[in-house]
Amino acid sequence: MRSGFIVALLALLAAPAPAAEETFGLLDITLGSSYARLERDLDFRSITDSLAAMSGNKPDLGKRGYGCMRRDDAQADIGCVSHVEKLGGIDTREIRLNFLNGRLYQFSMSAEVQYYDAVVAQLRSRNGAPQPAAAADDNLRWQNESGRISAYRGKDLVFVNFELDSYADAVKRKREGASVECN
Repeated sequence: MRSGFIVALLALLAAPAPAAEETFGLLDITLGSSYARLERDLDFRSITDSLAAMSGNKPDLGKRGYGCMRRDDAQADIGCVSHVEKLGGIDTREIRLNFLNGRLYQFSMSAEVQYYDAVVAQLRSRNGAPQPAAAADDNLRWQNESGRISAYRGKDLVFVNFELDSYADAVKRKREGASVECN
């Protein structure tokens, strides 16, 4: 009996641990990433400084076109946007990043609706299969312990929203004047 218990215990200990939930993202942008890391990786530029130093008809927004500025609202301390980022060779209309206390809590991307299938393929490649949906539903959803993705096919655009589960609480705490921590 004792040897059976030991064998069962060893089998339990040898079994692989369940994988931690992956944090959702797109390209090299991952929910919960620090502003400092994304500033370096995505080559952020200050919109205000870029406009002030503009010598031609376009501001210098770095290699990937991200302009950032401080925000004075509960949804973000800093907002960044790119209108030139590419997603697997397709043009995006916009990628918008919202940071609270130096962490990426929410971001979105939009593209022309003709790229819907390519956008969904990129989402599946990075984040796995979406949750089952109605057969005729072009709106897709991914959810795990840390966050969610919602993809919508509109008349003219595909819109994808990425959000940490703790985002709504972080916004509420910021509105109430409390410090925000990223979970």
